Amino acid sequence: MAKQAVVGIVSAMLAQALVIPAAWAKEDPARENHVVVAATGSAAPGGGTFFRFLTLALNEHGEVAFDAFLLGSSREGIFLWERGTSSAIARAGNPDPASGDFALVGSPAIDSRGSVVFNGDAGLFRAHGTRIDAIMQDGAPAPGGGNFVGPPASHSSNSHGAVAFLTGIASEESTTGIFLRSGHRTAAIARDNNPSPLGGTFIFFGDPVVGRGGQVAFFAGMTGGPGDFGIFRGDGEGETRTIFGASQQAPGGATFMDFGDPVINERGQVAAVALLENGSGQAGLFRGDGRETSVIALDGASAPAGGKFTASFFQPLRMNDRGQIAFNARLTAGTSNGGIFRSDGSTMTAVALLGTTAPGTAGTFSSFGDIRISEDGTIAFIGTLAIGVGGVDVTNNRGIWFGTSERDLRLLVRTGDVIAGRTLTSLPSTFGQFDMNERSVVWAGGFPERSAAIIISTIDEKR
Repeated sequence: MAKQAVVGIVSAMLAQALVIPAAWAKEDPARENHVVVAATGSAAPGGGTFFRFLTLALNEHGEVAFDAFLLGSSREGIFLWERGTSSAIARAGNPDPASGDFALVGSPAIDSRGSVVFNGDAGLFRAHGTRIDAIMQDGAPAPGGGNFVGPPASHSSNSHGAVAFLTGIASEESTTGIFLRSGHRTAAIARDNNPSPLGGTFIFFGDPVVGRGGQVAFFAGMTGGPGDFGIFRGDGEGETRTIFGASQQAPGGATFMDFGDPVINERGQVAAVALLENGSGQAGLFRGDGRETSVIALDGASAPAGGKFTASFFQPLRMNDRGQIAFNARLTAGTSNGGIFRSDGSTMTAVALLGTTAPGTAGTFSSFGDIRISEDGTIAFIGTLAIGVGGVDVTNNRGIWFGTSERDLRLLVRTGDVIAGRTLTSLPSTFGQFDMNERSVVWAGGFPERSAAIIISTIDEKR
């Protein structure tokens, strides 16, 4: 109710001052590199107008799922864009899943079939065409006993439709758990107060992530065992395996202490940043599969373009199904103090370095934002340029670049560019508004008159 009230008040206040700009210029998708998926002030499918965009997701076929606040009879909605046409998946209004309307909706994800998973006010749902099915609902029986308390705190889905989610449980034994929905079956991956494979019992969980192979990786805290924290992987078939555990020895002689959020691929490989003790470094980036653990990057180790890694490895961490990991890390003792790198555990490549000239501009990189990696190893990222260098000012200091290394890195779009007749004024500063596949990047941008748009940009034709 609090969210509904806030959204309603904010929408009413801003609607009075909102300047609805003239219609966006129409593009020919066959000729344009940047195509408008949706724009504020434009009509939303099913009624009302788009007011603000929140989260977006792209699948391998170029279909885009997104959620938006609306002006009109509905407060917000989930939408699907495919081949130039948008449709409404679910809208906030009458809380009746059978009609496609809910009290609240958000956090969409999309699989290879175009099915969209999203949070509703009382659970987690999947929409395919006009059909909406519940993945979990508040009050429904939970595997292992008790009942779900929804909606889930977080969820992750893969391209084949498997969904992992973290949610509350009403039972005498557990209060929270991680579950996997695959097909029509829901299985418990881990529940608090249940035994941990590291020893002791689980007491809390981080956000789960599911790979294309249907395995789920997650961070957890434990009590009563040899270590307080760990990264684990479960398959929904009763096996939960320790990937990294606090108090266990890490490659290089140090001991694991704590961990960041993991990522996982279809091969069941899991990567995470770890804090270390009693070794030469204070932190590192590792990849493991439950049998072997590899060092990807380590505090104090040499970086490929000069300098040494420090203990600062930043989120987000991305990994593809080939086991290649894209990450943002700080450097010392070299000409650059940070960069974006890609490593498969054997070969590491510098993709972009702070302080170096940003391709397509006369400016230099000053910071990096969200990162994505495709299955062919191409990395796309949001970068910020140093003000006052190479003609850069606040109107043109952010952009999106893509490439496999410093040698082929290219500028995709930059603030100050004109798209569909409008000047781009801003790019996403938070996660969730930037995604990619092997052919395209989708992103949310700001434009004059407080307008915004979701844009899909082609990258394969520019290589």
